[in-house]
Amino acid sequence: MNPYPVVCDLVAKKIFLDTRDLKEWKRTCNHRSRLVTPYSKKELILKDINNVLALLKVSHLEIYDASEVKSIWQGENKETGINGEFIDSELVIFKVHPRSPAENLGFKKGDVIVSINGEQPSSWSVENEGGDYQIHRGPEEFTIKMIPGTVHRDDSMHVTTIGKNARLLEIPSFRADFFKGSALKTVAADLKGASTVVVDLRGNAGGNFVAGLRLLSMFICEPTEIGKLVKPKSTAKTKSLMPNDLDDVRQLAVLEANHEVVLKTFKQEGCFAGAVKVLVDGKSSSVAEMVAQGLKEFRKSPVRGTPSRGQLLVGVWYPIDEIAQGVQISIPEALYVSAKGRRIEGQGVELEKTLYYNLPEMQAGIDSWVKSFLD
Repeated sequence: MNPYPVVCDLVAKKIFLDTRDLKEWKRTCNHRSRLVTPYSKKELILKDINNVLALLKVSHLEIYDASEVKSIWQGENKETGINGEFIDSELVIFKVHPRSPAENLGFKKGDVIVSINGEQPSSWSVENEGGDYQIHRGPEEFTIKMIPGTVHRDDSMHVTTIGKNARLLEIPSFRADFFKGSALKTVAADLKGASTVVVDLRGNAGGNFVAGLRLLSMFICEPTEIGKLVKPKSTAKTKSLMPNDLDDVRQLAVLEANHEVVLKTFKQEGCFAGAVKVLVDGKSSSVAEMVAQGLKEFRKSPVRGTPSRGQLLVGVWYPIDEIAQGVQISIPEALYVSAKGRRIEGQGVELEKTLYYNLPEMQAGIDSWVKSFLD
């Protein structure tokens, strides 16, 4: 079955954009359906649909194959276990995931990847490609043969002591799994005795809105309205409070029933009253940006790093079985507005200071961005 009519109609009906602004796009979308034949490969159809969706220039609008859906929701994928970034034209390893192929082969944070299979490496290739990795480590240069494998990423919160009275709170994800039960109590206990906390949201692509509210409740000590979700196409004119419930289905039910959903922090034991500082980068998006903006507005937290992605809409997922079992599309149906009226979509979180990594420090295992808050 040709998936284009289903996708074009569903997006036009559900997306938060004004229907009048979608007429030309919908014509283009439906026109692409003529190119589909019984022999069209799934991968090409997915790529072409995403190209059509990209014409609308909004976040959270994308179609995913079953394997990509599994990676997003379960943190599981075939990859190397390496995260790297360019510093002064050198690709430096920032993180080696535990129990990954990279850790098993002896890759280390601070290693410089000179080439992969004789070619210039990229941030994408070091995460996904196998082959011969030429490595520069201190005075040594050597080659490691990489075979990607299944990596179960541990994206739970992690607290590290970085000074006498300072702690680094790394939050790789706002997936609901990591904000259940005693997880927040454990973090609160680890922050005791500190006068400063650096909240590290680098690489955090977001997740569950209530997970973000629970995190903010650790630092905003009284229940506070930090923003709202607005659904322009809602036929309802009511508004409601987002309940303290991590269940995505229940959150979407509240959004479905209302024009506006108020996001308010919760009363929580062990609230941290000291100084809070925030790090973001170009991969920080969605709920991570909501949290950074909330800390900036209500804790006067300095936000440093590089501009965040400016992608803060509410994406609702729908199956597209017309392409294949497990294929899903995310459609943005609501937008976020902070308590002080800032829209993150297309803008990102306003930075106090742009930071640059220091190559010698990173090669020595010193995080120069974290260090900027301690100097």
